[in-house]
Amino acid sequence: MNRWHPAHWPLRTRVVLAFLAATGVALTVLGLFVQVRVSNALDDRLRDTVTAEADRLEAVQGPRRLEAVQTLGGEVHAQLLTTHANVSASSSLVADPLLGHAEIPAAGTTGAMWREVTVTVFDDDAAAVGEREQERETLVLLVRPTDEGILVVGASREDVDEALAALRNQLLIAGPLALAVAGGLGYLVAGAGLRPMERMRARAATISARSAGERLPVPAADDELRRLALTLNAMLERLDDGLQRERTFVAEASHDLRTPLALMLTEVELALAQQRTPEELTRALHSIHDEVRRLIALAEELLDRASAEDGRLPIQAGPVDLVALATRVANRFQAAAGGRGIHVTAPRPVQIQGDVTRLDRALSNLIDNALRHGSGDIAIEIRATRGGAELTVTDQGAGFAAHDTSPADGDGLGLTIVREIVRAHGGTVDVRRAEEGTRVRVALASPGD
Repeated sequence: MNRWHPAHWPLRTRVVLAFLAATGVALTVLGLFVQVRVSNALDDRLRDTVTAEADRLEAVQGPRRLEAVQTLGGEVHAQLLTTHANVSASSSLVADPLLGHAEIPAAGTTGAMWREVTVTVFDDDAAAVGEREQERETLVLLVRPTDEGILVVGASREDVDEALAALRNQLLIAGPLALAVAGGLGYLVAGAGLRPMERMRARAATISARSAGERLPVPAADDELRRLALTLNAMLERLDDGLQRERTFVAEASHDLRTPLALMLTEVELALAQQRTPEELTRALHSIHDEVRRLIALAEELLDRASAEDGRLPIQAGPVDLVALATRVANRFQAAAGGRGIHVTAPRPVQIQGDVTRLDRALSNLIDNALRHGSGDIAIEIRATRGGAELTVTDQGAGFAAHDTSPADGDGLGLTIVREIVRAHGGTVDVRRAEEGTRVRVALASPGD
């Protein structure tokens, strides 16, 4: 693994670097923008100065214009040229003609023109003390044809260039300082932004199977971190539900498996404790046979429960006649009913889309519960409803313990499997126990309705 690859850097570092990159680009663009605007402003100001001086000189007539040009000093220079580039008059600091012969406007030209040239001029300070030192300067020139020749007025770009250089240096110094400040602030802001995530991580590290019900802290701000926390808490809720179902499943399975095993062990111990007649041994074997069949049924129910995906059993839907199914299951249990009647009543055939194998298991569990925990005859009533059907199993006994449709009430594995099957069909199970008997009402909906 390349630890120096940006993908492996800490998130806070990557956020700060991205922030610095964006800030650097923004500062660069801003610096260029300021540089261009200031340069344009200084150029406009310089040209305004040259234009104003040219207007003043052009307003002077005759020999007085020559005198005005010759006495001109300071940062503004001027010359009067003939159409052949000969100098008629020049300001005191200009050492060369401001325009060459090739730059003279053509005859008949009336409009002003701008030029930028590099010429030799005398140093202003040196001239004041009688020294004639020369230097090269870039001048911005305004060329205006006049009746007496060509008026050329120019000013040095030296101050403009120095101002732009100073601005550029200040930007080069201020830019890195601004980046450093922005990087520090970005580091602090990124830390503050990631702090809720760190709290979520720390809390998640403490959550285990023994701390069911704990949730991640939810940030107050309505942002991506809050939505992440809510999503993770919803996932923890589902995991807790699954864990609770597994705990309930283990408790119910251990309870339901312990009883037949204990009965089988008792029968075997009694059979081995002393000499038994063949009839007694046969009864013991029959009893063990019944408990083995019960264990097989429990094992099948365990497999059904284990095959559930996300707490929901897979369904292979097809047409199911509930009346025919209930009649078939009732006939199968009639021999073991011990004289108790199992009656199926329905106004007409009731057909739904469902898994016939799993519905057979659910109805078998309900009848088995009624036979083992109830008394009197067992009534199975079936009627069609909008989008499905309703099946009710009633007996006259006190029945098993049941209070609501929750799978965590100690109802036993058989009723838990009934609930799973009914839930997979989009239905519900309602258990009611009274002094006159127990009633289990199953509302079924065809899958997909």
